Amino acid sequence: MNNKIKKQAEEFIKNINSEDKIAIITDHDSDGFTSGALFFNYCLSKNTEVKQFTFSRGNSKIEDFQLDEFNKIITTDLAVKTILEILEKYQEKEILFMDHHPQDADLPKSIIEYRTMYRGYIPSARSAYELTGGKKWIALIGTIVDAGDLYPENKEFIETTLKEINMSLEEFKKEVAFPTADCIIYLNNEPEKAFSIIQKLNSINEMDSVKKYSKPIEDEAKRIFKKFEEKKEDIEGVIYFYFEPEHSIKGKISGISLRTENFDKIFIFASPKGKENVSFSARNSSKRMDMAKLLKAGIGNLEGAYGGHFAASGAMIKKEDLGKFKENLREFLKENPIK
Repeated sequence: MNNKIKKQAEEFIKNINSEDKIAIITDHDSDGFTSGALFFNYCLSKNTEVKQFTFSRGNSKIEDFQLDEFNKIITTDLAVKTILEILEKYQEKEILFMDHHPQDADLPKSIIEYRTMYRGYIPSARSAYELTGGKKWIALIGTIVDAGDLYPENKEFIETTLKEINMSLEEFKKEVAFPTADCIIYLNNEPEKAFSIIQKLNSINEMDSVKKYSKPIEDEAKRIFKKFEEKKEDIEGVIYFYFEPEHSIKGKISGISLRTENFDKIFIFASPKGKENVSFSARNSSKRMDMAKLLKAGIGNLEGAYGGHFAASGAMIKKEDLGKFKENLREFLKENPIK
């Protein structure tokens, strides 16, 4: 069955031609943008008319995706629930859905679903490269930023790519992968611009166009990492940290949880979301506890929402309920201690 699914995806890509008009819908992050860029450039190589759309969680609406003029759609690095309304609306078109997270809803039967979990943890950028070819180092950016280097199934891909570009992993992270992620964060309100910068990169020697925007994010992250060490709290074994960033860098800060020394630890990062709300990001690489369940317990009877999967989940509540959220966490963890 898995080989059949992959062959269907390969056939979809193989059949792209100059008569097509293709919409590519990507997640608003490094894995989404790099995988989207690989698909985008493949379409250009086939003289295909193509347009990219960014789906930003909590901000995008179905009205933002007017796709009537396109006959084919590719989605990448987006969970089914996130874009199900869009997929149902346009299910009569030819659609390739590609993701690497656990299934959270059923797709319309007409859609080709290429979910790569059967091979382990394979970020979307790597799978997009395997389908389209193109710049392998672009795929490596998405793979690394999405923590693919923590999983042995990506070892050969990472090592061979680094050898081809003559860089060490640490050098690639510092000079290429992390600046790209920071550029996306800085241009948070201009996703089309961020995607275009990545899509037009021809070589690693052109990273100046990225670093122009990454430096302010790097500087702010250093300040917040310092505050983390000073102000983090221990809530019954969960490391909790509230901070108020100038830019949308919660994803970068939550990367603390991906460090090797933090593999077994459970984190909840909290920061303001607009004037009235607080959003949370819960992370645990070792999957010692269900992060979605943990955030659900924190919300309890409060007005709020949560979503995600076992190792990584998000939630949002009213700012005035933050104290009660932490109290709910303590009560839950006392009754369900971390093992």
